[in-house]
Amino acid sequence: MASHALLVKPAEITSIWIPGGLILAYLVCRPVQSWLLLLSGFTAGGVLAFALRSGIGMVVLPAVGYLWISACMAAGAAAVKLGTRQRLMFPTIGHLARFFLIVVVGVSIACSSGFVGVVAMMRDDISLPRLWMLGTTAFAVGFMLVTPLAVELQRAKFPPWREVRKQVIGFFLFSVGLWMISALAWHAAPSNLSNIPLALFVPIPLLMLAAFQFGAFGPSVGLVVAFLPAIIVAIRLDRVDTFELGHVNSYIMQLWTLAAGVLVHALAIQARQRTDILHRLSVTSEENRSLAARLMQSQEEQSIRISRELHDGVNQKLTFFSIALSSIRQRSPEDLHAPIDEVTAGIRELIDEVRSISHSLHPSVLEHAGIGGAIDDLVRVIEGRWGGEIALRIEIDPTLDELEGERALCMYRVAQESIRNAIEHSGASAMKIVLSAADGRWRLRVSDNGRGFLLKEVAMHSGLGLVSMKERVQLVRGKLYIRSRPGRGTSVTMELSA
Repeated sequence: MASHALLVKPAEITSIWIPGGLILAYLVCRPVQSWLLLLSGFTAGGVLAFALRSGIGMVVLPAVGYLWISACMAAGAAAVKLGTRQRLMFPTIGHLARFFLIVVVGVSIACSSGFVGVVAMMRDDISLPRLWMLGTTAFAVGFMLVTPLAVELQRAKFPPWREVRKQVIGFFLFSVGLWMISALAWHAAPSNLSNIPLALFVPIPLLMLAAFQFGAFGPSVGLVVAFLPAIIVAIRLDRVDTFELGHVNSYIMQLWTLAAGVLVHALAIQARQRTDILHRLSVTSEENRSLAARLMQSQEEQSIRISRELHDGVNQKLTFFSIALSSIRQRSPEDLHAPIDEVTAGIRELIDEVRSISHSLHPSVLEHAGIGGAIDDLVRVIEGRWGGEIALRIEIDPTLDELEGERALCMYRVAQESIRNAIEHSGASAMKIVLSAADGRWRLRVSDNGRGFLLKEVAMHSGLGLVSMKERVQLVRGKLYIRSRPGRGTSVTMELSA
C-alpha cells in the first residue's frame, strides 16, 4: 500500500520510486523460493490501495499492472542476481554495466510501459508520452540509488564504531554543508531551460569523496545523501501551473542522477581495485621480505656450520700434519730438511688462510668484542693482505646500548662487503672507515678513492653484493646510502637507531 502511495500522484507519477529499489534489492539477495511471497504481497497491497482510492470495482486492471511490474523486476533480478559469496553489488565494471543496461534501462522501460498501458485503459485525460518519460526515469532513479545501497548494507561487515567514527562524522558535516549550498543554489538559479541549476554540480565533491573514502557502500550512501534532497527541491520548484515548464527540473535532476550514479560507481570500482592491487603488492612485498630474512638466516647458519668445520676439522688436521712433518724432519737426513720446511711453511700458510676464511664466515669476535672490536679486527686482517691504506676511526658513546644480534651482524656484513667491493672492483688505493655511535644512532661509513660508478647503471646491473646489503639493512629497519661518481670514489653509509 505504501508503494502505491509513493507511485501514484493525483495525476501522474513521483520522480523517484523508492519501494521498487528496495524490492529489487530483496530479490537480488534472497533465494528465488522466497520471491513469490514478497511479490504476491506487493501486488495485493497495491491492488487494495488502488481499490480504496478509486473504487472497489477497480481490481482487475491494477492487478494486471502490479503483476507486470512484479514480473519485470523478477526477470531483472534473475539476470543480475548476486551469488551467495558475492559481497559487493558491483565488484567489477562488467557487473555495473550489466546492472545498468538490464535493470536501470531495460526493467525501467518495461515497468513504465506496463504502468502507462494500464493507465491508458483507465483514463484518457493524461499525456501518456510525458507519463511514460516520468515513469521510466522514476523507476530508473529508484533502482540506481536505492538498490545498490540496500544490497550492500545487507551484506556489509561494518568495522567497530571507534574505527569509523571520524569518517562518519566528517561525512555527515560535509553532507549538511552541501545541502545548504544546494538549497541556496536552487533558490538563486532561475527554473528554466536556459539555466541548469547549480545544485546539479554541488554534490560532485561529496560523491568523489564517498567513492574513494567510505568503503563498499560509500558511493551508494553518497548518491542518496546528495540527490534525494535535490530531487525533492526539484519537484517543489516544478511549476505545474505552466504546462510547458512543468517537470523540467525533475527531468534534468533524474537524468543527471543516473549519469552521476554510473560515474561514481565506476570510480569506486576503480579505486577499490587499485586498493586491492596495492594490498596484494604489500602482502607480496612482506612475503618477499620474510623469505629474504629466512634465506639470510639460513645462509648465516650455513656459514656458522662451515666455519666450525673449517676451524675444528680442517685446521686441526692441518695442524696435526704440520706437527707430524716437524717430527719427520727430526728423523730425516739433512738433505730432506729444506723440502720438509717448505711443505711445513705451506701448511702454515694454509692454516692461516683457512682461519681467515672461517673468521669471515662467522666473526666470533663480534660476540665477544662487539661491533667496534669486530670491525677493528676486520681492518687488521685486511691491512695484512692489501697493499692499500686504511684509516679507521671508532667513536662510540659509552652511554648508548651496545649493538647486538642481527643488527650488529648486519652492520659487520655491510662493512665487510663495502671493503671487499672497494678492493676488488674500484681499484682504490686508500679507504676511510668511520664507526660512530651518538645521539641515539649508530653509523658506519666506508669511503674509498676508487674509480667510482654511475648509480643508475649499477642499479640496473647490480650484483648480489649490493642486493644483499640492501636486503639486510631493510630487514633490521636501517637506512643505507650509497654515493658514487665516476672518478670521485664511493661512499657507503649505514645508519641504525640505537
